[in-house]
Amino acid sequence: MDIHISSRALLHRRDVIKNNPRFSEAIKEHYRINDAIYKKQPLFYKTMLQESRFNIVLSMCCFVFGNQASSVSDIKELCTRYKIASPNSVIAIITLLRTTHRIKTWRCSEDRRKTMIEPTAKGLEELKRYMSGAFLPVSILYPDYNININLLDDTGQRHSFFHRAAEYLFRGVTFKKILPEVGLFIDKDGGRMIMLYLYLQAIKNKNAHGAIIEYSASVLAREFFVSRIHVNRIMKSAQEAGYFKERENGFITIHASFIELVENYAGLYFAYVTHYLNIHPKERLAAIRFSSTV
Repeated sequence: MDIHISSRALLHRRDVIKNNPRFSEAIKEHYRINDAIYKKQPLFYKTMLQESRFNIVLSMCCFVFGNQASSVSDIKELCTRYKIASPNSVIAIITLLRTTHRIKTWRCSEDRRKTMIEPTAKGLEELKRYMSGAFLPVSILYPDYNININLLDDTGQRHSFFHRAAEYLFRGVTFKKILPEVGLFIDKDGGRMIMLYLYLQAIKNKNAHGAIIEYSASVLAREFFVSRIHVNRIMKSAQEAGYFKERENGFITIHASFIELVENYAGLYFAYVTHYLNIHPKERLAAIRFSSTV
C-alpha cells in the first residue's frame, strides 16, 4: 500500500486538522448544512446517510465519474470485488436513486443484457448541495485554498475528486476499520445527525469531565424523523459503551469520551475530504489550489 494512502497517513492528517483553531467552527458549519439538507428530505437522507448505504453511493460516484463503470452489472461486480456491498444491496440503492429521479437507466443499444446508468441533472445538483457540507467546512479550516463547490461541475476536477476518494474506499480504509466505535451512531438511520446534535449540545455546556444536557427521546425522534424506540436503542447502546449516563430529571450526562469520539469522527471526515481535494496543509506549496472561478 502507498504510504500516503494508509490508516496511519489518514490518522496523521486527522490530528493536524483537530489542532486547527477553526476546527470547532467547521464542525458547526458541517452540521448546519447537513441539518438543512436532511430536514428538506428526511425520509431519503435518514436512510441514505447510514454508513453502509452511503458507501455504496460513494462507490457508485467513484465508478461512474472515475470512468470505471457505466452499467449496473459493472457496479454490482465492482462493489462485490471491493467488498463494499452485496449485489442485492446495490440494486436496492440504485432502485431508490432511480425512482427519486437522481439517476437514469436504460438498456444498452449494443448489448440489451446491460443496463446503463447515469446521473440526472437533479442528481448532480443534489450531489453539489450535499458536498457543500464537506467543502464549506474545509474552506473554514483552510480559507487560503479558495475551495469552491462548483469544481464538481468540471468533468476533469470531478474525475480527480472521486478518483482520490476511491484510493481509500477501495482499500477498505473506512470508518468501520479506523474508528469502529462510531458505528454505534453512523450505522443507524439518522444516527449520524443524532450524534452531531448531542455533541453540539454538549459543547455548549462543557465542563472538565464532559457535560450535562437536557434529553428527550421524543424530541430527538421528531427532530430526525425516526421512532422513539429507535432513538432509545441508540442511546442504550451508547450508555452501555460508556458515552452517556441518563439522569432522572430529564437530563443526561455526556462523558468526555463521547466528545472525543465525535471529534475523532469529524477530524477523520475532514481528513478524507482534504485528501479527495488534494489539499495538504503541511505542504502548501505542493497543494493544488482550486480557483473560485471554476
